Amino acid sequence: MREEGIMELDIIRKELDKLGQSLDYIILLRLSLAILVGEVKEEQQLPIYQSAREEKIYNSQKSFAEQTGADSESLVNIFRELIASAIRVETNMEHYRFEVKEADIKAIKQELNTSNQILSDFISHMDSVKEILHENGITGDKFLVSLSEYYKNLFNSNES
Repeated sequence: MREEGIMELDIIRKELDKLGQSLDYIILLRLSLAILVGEVKEEQQLPIYQSAREEKIYNSQKSFAEQTGADSESLVNIFRELIASAIRVETNMEHYRFEVKEADIKAIKQELNTSNQILSDFISHMDSVKEILHENGITGDKFLVSLSEYYKNLFNSNES
């Protein structure tokens, strides 16, 4: 039997797994957009690698980290890998040139539309959380700890 107030590691790991699975699907969606980017770059004869775009992404991640207490170096490294994956897709466009049946697209359209709306809502809600905390002077590491406290309260209330 465990002490009152101490969370079960299994509960925390289930939440981590849920977020991990969400990341898997978000990365998949991001790569599907890389195919479209590759098509546009081919059509417009643009270079695959665009350092200004990459630098803009890294600066955005550094700013986000500063505001939220996330580790800047980790975020930049994660996005460095995401960009490298996108570049691999864009440099191997021949691998993605095949017909997709219209029936297959219709079959997934509603679910993807719903997922896209949920993702937009999630971002909007998280932006609201950030705004509320910032209005209360909570930034940086305090922001990250506030999110951690939310989970602690959530897990403890679920055990009651």
